[in-house]
Amino acid sequence: MLQHLEILNHISQPVFVLTPDSLGRPVYSFWNRACERHGHRPRSEVLGRTSAEVYDSGFGQAAYQRHVAAMTAETPITYDVLLDIGGEPTEVQTTLSPVRTATGQLIAVVGSSIVLSSVRMAQQREIEALAVVERARKEMEQYLAFAAHDLRAPMRRMMGLAEMLRDDLPDDAQDARETAQLMEEVSAKAQELITDVLRFSEATNATRRVEAFELAPLARDIFTVLDPLGLHDMQAEPARLTGDRTAIQIVLRNLVDNAIKHSDKDRIRLRITVAQTPEGCDLLVWDDGPGLPAGDLSFLDGKDFEYGQGFGLLGIRRLIEMRQGHLFATSVTGGGTTFRITLPGTRPSNAPDWSQATGIGPRAAPGAA
Repeated sequence: MLQHLEILNHISQPVFVLTPDSLGRPVYSFWNRACERHGHRPRSEVLGRTSAEVYDSGFGQAAYQRHVAAMTAETPITYDVLLDIGGEPTEVQTTLSPVRTATGQLIAVVGSSIVLSSVRMAQQREIEALAVVERARKEMEQYLAFAAHDLRAPMRRMMGLAEMLRDDLPDDAQDARETAQLMEEVSAKAQELITDVLRFSEATNATRRVEAFELAPLARDIFTVLDPLGLHDMQAEPARLTGDRTAIQIVLRNLVDNAIKHSDKDRIRLRITVAQTPEGCDLLVWDDGPGLPAGDLSFLDGKDFEYGQGFGLLGIRRLIEMRQGHLFATSVTGGGTTFRITLPGTRPSNAPDWSQATGIGPRAAPGAA
């Protein structure tokens, strides 16, 4: 058996083995090189002896009592001790694991130790490194937000100048008119990109706060801002929820805006409903638009972000993932898209059965209203 244990000499952490002697006392039968290095005890002074005999101090007696306890234990025993290693007080965590036969007879007790000070130093270095990365991420996103905000005004100005130039041109200046039209289209595209960047920044920096709120009024405010003339058919289930209201508002606003912006119809239908789950509830957003491109669907399914998919979509996914949630999408070309938003902690707040009154029940199919 001891020959097989020699492989433990290649382990960097201290490992020892205790076996009962003729008197039933736990004595050291194996002591690897890491034990010799950290414990300042060569094997010749340890093997065949109890910890009380090896360490003629209170520590030796306390260790012996734990060794005796481990011989009768059914599960591993773990404890922390403060040792003097190299003249420095060092916190060490030791685990004693009893090894038994199929009939329950004790064969040995395997002990392993970890120097906690080095582990905690490594953890502290990791925490500090993560803090540096997080600070850099926030600074980058703040820079993007500030840059996008500063670009908005000149881009609006460029759009206005292009429109003025196009309107003031004589009828026969077709080439110049086309150039002005192109300037206006480029400006509009840049304005759209800037808006997406700002929404990405807003989504990733939103503060989490759980509160009770009414879904219908929140959605109605979004509809009013994005469709002030009421050109589209958009409704939300009047449920009362408890959850991260700010996150839900940001997600819904982006999804509704995308549905309007990318629709090929003059009047779209959009429904926001609640789906009951064992954990609480999810939000469903359905529209009858042209459907999502395959790239967007794969991105929402966890694939890497690619240029052209929009910072708004990236911001939504990051906001939801930061809250340990999920965003699913199913799309049919020409048949619309359904988004399912799962945010932990979102649940009904004693919501009544609205399905009889509105026909938009929690389990109703998208577009049933």
